[in-house]
Amino acid sequence: MPGVEDISTRRNLPIGIRVLHVDADEAVLQASRESLERENDIDTVVPVTSNDDAIDYLSEHHADIDCVVSDYDPECGSGLKLLDTVRERWPSLPFIVFTGNGSEDVASRAMSCGATNYLQKGTTDTRLLSLISQIRQAVSHRRTEKEVHRGFRAIEMTNEGIALLTNSFDFNYVNEAYAELFGYDQETLIGLGWAETISDESVERLRSDIIPMVDSEGEWTGEITGQNHDGNTLTLTLSLSTVAENEYVCAVRDVTERKEREEELIQENERLDAFASKVSHDLRSPLSIIYGYLNVARETGKKEHFDEIEGAADRIEAIISDLLEVAREGQKELDREVIHLHDFVEHVWDGIESGEATLYLTLSDVRIVADHDRLTELFANLFRNAVEHGGNDVVISVGTTEDGFYVEDGGSGIPETQRQSVLESGYSTADSTGLGLSIVKEIADSHGWKMHVEDSDDGGARFRFSGVECAQQRQ
Repeated sequence: MPGVEDISTRRNLPIGIRVLHVDADEAVLQASRESLERENDIDTVVPVTSNDDAIDYLSEHHADIDCVVSDYDPECGSGLKLLDTVRERWPSLPFIVFTGNGSEDVASRAMSCGATNYLQKGTTDTRLLSLISQIRQAVSHRRTEKEVHRGFRAIEMTNEGIALLTNSFDFNYVNEAYAELFGYDQETLIGLGWAETISDESVERLRSDIIPMVDSEGEWTGEITGQNHDGNTLTLTLSLSTVAENEYVCAVRDVTERKEREEELIQENERLDAFASKVSHDLRSPLSIIYGYLNVARETGKKEHFDEIEGAADRIEAIISDLLEVAREGQKELDREVIHLHDFVEHVWDGIESGEATLYLTLSDVRIVADHDRLTELFANLFRNAVEHGGNDVVISVGTTEDGFYVEDGGSGIPETQRQSVLESGYSTADSTGLGLSIVKEIADSHGWKMHVEDSDDGGARFRFSGVECAQQRQ
């Protein structure tokens, strides 16, 4: 792919190399030290003359040594005794056998025991130059491997899901976060196609739009829809990049909850905008009355004008009271308990100004699970609404259904074309704030109930609530 290079160790040449050189011949140690330390990238050569000294030094300073260079001494019993120890205790440390006892058999034994390379000493500077080259190459490879391992450890520890994909978009590697996000274990995903974790719609989008863009520009970032092992969809932010010829790396993050919250906030803002518009309209009317009659009262001093002003102020106070209740409803958390509906409704009825209105109950021994305070507000608002619109002598009935309860009155009812509107904040008549029924709907929604506006048997309004949890259903 354009602009993508293979990883090369030549782009990360090692510097500050520290070498431990093991040889019984001190003259060889001195000559190699002088030659090696003349190189800019070789910082230090530590000479030791025995395997025991080498092991002792490595035990204390192995983290500071980048490469071991050692003679092959068959008189030590095992000519590769030091190599065996190094491989056992420091398996990734480069180890170059640099010996004068050379043969194909020795070279074969050294490499089979884990030597990084094998080199004969010889008698010319060419061999030392070869040694320098082999040291650089071995250290460079080791440092590259360490960087790769460090990178993979970081990938495994991150909370972001990361996967490496082949040119046919099969999983070559996934970190634990990626596997857990989609409900798999890491081993199961290896070799499977990427489509296992992506929705069908997103797979088509990847093929037609996203992958061609990555192939031409090297990367793409955006949102797609994922799919976990159980078939549930997830909203993901995806970063897809090329890492080598026809190979890809993708990083995903689950933003499902954030997107759902964003949608909720958008809907809430729209609702508040509409609510504010309607409430401001309702407040302007009594304010206009106050200002109008205030001027007349100043001119005439007649008492009836002050009565009009007081009535308008009372209306504003009622609107503000209901506004506060709406605001509180959005902040409250449910504290559910078992409520004996018959006794509860009677208690609420006794607490409101009902005039000559009559309450008729057909509740028997029904118990529901609900928040006591919020259910009080629900019935109080419904009763006040019925009295306001049905008159002081209205008859109000409360009864139960198969999956809930209803409150109905014998008033004039609500036209079918207005039944949705009456539940919206700010929908009002001249005698109400227009907030009571919207509060009722908020309370019902918070409990998970569905509110229905219907005709009562007497032609009045019926408010029916379904999906209500009965106490005997709760174990």
